[in-house]
Amino acid sequence: MNEKNTISISKVELQSPRFKILYSEYDKLIKAKNLSTVGTGMYQLCVKEFLYWLELQGISRIKKIEASEMLDYYEYITTRPNKRKEGTLSESMISHHLLSLSMLFDYLLATNQITSAVLLPKKNTGTYNEREVISLEELKLLYDNCQTKRERAILSVAYGCGLRRTEIHLLNTNDINFGNGMLVVRKGKLYKRREIPMSNNIIKDLKDYLVNERPNYLKENNRLEISFFINYRGKRMRGEHFNDVLKEIISRTKNQELIQKEISLHNLRHSISAHLIDNGADIEFVQTFLGHAQIDTAHIYARRRKIKMGLMNHQ
Repeated sequence: MNEKNTISISKVELQSPRFKILYSEYDKLIKAKNLSTVGTGMYQLCVKEFLYWLELQGISRIKKIEASEMLDYYEYITTRPNKRKEGTLSESMISHHLLSLSMLFDYLLATNQITSAVLLPKKNTGTYNEREVISLEELKLLYDNCQTKRERAILSVAYGCGLRRTEIHLLNTNDINFGNGMLVVRKGKLYKRREIPMSNNIIKDLKDYLVNERPNYLKENNRLEISFFINYRGKRMRGEHFNDVLKEIISRTKNQELIQKEISLHNLRHSISAHLIDNGADIEFVQTFLGHAQIDTAHIYARRRKIKMGLMNHQ
């Protein structure tokens, strides 16, 4: 949408009959909540701008909206010219847009016009320092410097499955189904369960550790230990121990550039998401793969992908 479109949004007429009805319903909702005087109809204007933007994208049904469209719209409202003064929208105005859309989708859910929630980007309230992403060459270097099967398995769940440190800590032997190639995270962030597909190489690394090395760590008095990763005392490995293992592997590479990056388990998780996006994975898949409750971080990955595609187009 260009500057002319954004300046005259209050005078714009929606074309989609569905959107006209929806906008009228939303207007009644805001008035019923006694919010119609807030910002002289600002809630309605925000939703009208959103619906008009959808029409310009060729979308005439709310059910057709996916996470990628919401990311594009978030980028639009954070970069479009301000209607009243120089520059772009203020942080408070961006928040108002997101709140308006949140009420819209809550209404659509309550009236069964949609069957599942549309995830909205989370407003970035601070300076984001992008985590280091390791290259595939650096990843290979890490694998080459593993000394135990357990170390390879830790790399495989941290990078290959994108698990958080706590999720690795809580992983049990029955959470891995080698038959269907799925790893189950039973208690992810906000206690959300998710299933993660494993590649053949990951399956090989995990099975190799489980069958050929893990039994060596078990003690006579706890042969029935269910923790997937166990320490030399035969107990569940603690969360901080995993980062210690990673630091040892990095140190063995003697690669000063890699050492100076101060890579943690979360960097490996961030790296797999970036690599998936770079190779054309859908944002929705990456979001599900990582177990994101919101798509603020997915927005960063989407921007990374757009930047890369822009560079490729200019080569």
